Amino acid sequence: MADLDPSEHTIDELRDELESIDDPDTLEAIRESESENENRTGALDAIDERLDAVEDDDDDDDASGSSDADGTDVSGNVSAGIVEVRNHVRDAAADLIGRPLDSIVEIERDGDGDDWRALVEIVERRSVPDTQDILGRYAIQLDGGGTITGYRRLDRYRRGDTRRDEEPSQAL
Repeated sequence: MADLDPSEHTIDELRDELESIDDPDTLEAIRESESENENRTGALDAIDERLDAVEDDDDDDDASGSSDADGTDVSGNVSAGIVEVRNHVRDAAADLIGRPLDSIVEIERDGDGDDWRALVEIVERRSVPDTQDILGRYAIQLDGGGTITGYRRLDRYRRGDTRRDEEPSQAL
């Protein structure tokens, strides 16, 4: 899979493709290709995360499980923190939904603590003045590692609708 062209994939697709690559040299070549062409922060982060995981696997071949201090659970799966989830949502939301991201309203772990949920606002139609922009509010579901597993639009409204800011999110 040395001829993987990162520019042909969305960031989520690239993350999926990278999971099957265990060779650090191949990952370095993919990173260099991304840096020279698209230079997307989210793609570079995904490649770096995979490189770190591959290098950690090489270092920890004889370890049996790991502690929670390094962000991994007992089975060895990497558990994303809130900052990683926020960065991934920021990088992927506009690509996923196909419209510009306006803001990330909230991020929280779900009830059992394994998965994440993010609430974002997407600009669905720009207007002049911008208080008349139409925004869509979307819920994005992520697994424990920070990979997006689903999304849905919850609502549409004008940016100037101040009632929206006064209501807590009950939709997640």
